[in-house]
Amino acid sequence: MTRHNSQVLLLMIFLFTYFSCFVLGNVPIPIDSVDFNRIRYKQVRKLINRQKHFGVKTFDDMKPVCYNTTDSINYQTFKKSQFIRQDISVVWNNLIHQSPSNEFDGHIVTFSLLYSKKQNIFLYSDESFGGIEEGQILFFNLHVLGIKNLAVALEVTRIDNNLKEIEYCYIDHGSTKGTQKFMLRSTPEGFTEITQLTRYKCKSRFRDRRLYSFFHNRIVSDFFKAIKNKSESRKTSLAVEH
Repeated sequence: MTRHNSQVLLLMIFLFTYFSCFVLGNVPIPIDSVDFNRIRYKQVRKLINRQKHFGVKTFDDMKPVCYNTTDSINYQTFKKSQFIRQDISVVWNNLIHQSPSNEFDGHIVTFSLLYSKKQNIFLYSDESFGGIEEGQILFFNLHVLGIKNLAVALEVTRIDNNLKEIEYCYIDHGSTKGTQKFMLRSTPEGFTEITQLTRYKCKSRFRDRRLYSFFHNRIVSDFFKAIKNKSESRKTSLAVEH
């Protein structure tokens, strides 16, 4: 074999290996691949299994059901803002690098599982988290009235680093449809205002008008408190100054 032919053969082997790894690394993960033993809450496991009854075979097949402007009359609106005495870049960095296992681990909402459509990997509640990116699906368990559990799944559908906005949409075949949006704005004083806007529609009218807004307000308040404390901490402020 000539030197030229050897080089061509090596190049072909390299390209075949590279593209094989690329393809295999992007094969959607079947729903049955999830380790239910690592998901604490029964309702979250049921929500994942329920997808199979609608023909969903992989996590990539799960579709978000965002706020529908043509059906806006049937949606409820929730809006809440928080003032944070910190530069918008610091607050934004904390927002997109939040760890759901830390930020959502309270009396009402608990993080259970994350699936990345981009990386085709699972992250369970006891694993490290690098940050938010589009295409991630996050599963949570909600403790309602201390006696009932509800499962919720949201997909990160848009991240705008320029406008400082993040959008989540509920996953289809759940009990809620709609969009949650986080928006950051700089104040004249050089600080930050964070706003959470949700447009939602539940299967139950009672849950729409009574339960959802009450518990959602508590969840958002707890989340704002965590982001505010983290952003205004002495350690963060010193890091910005240096």
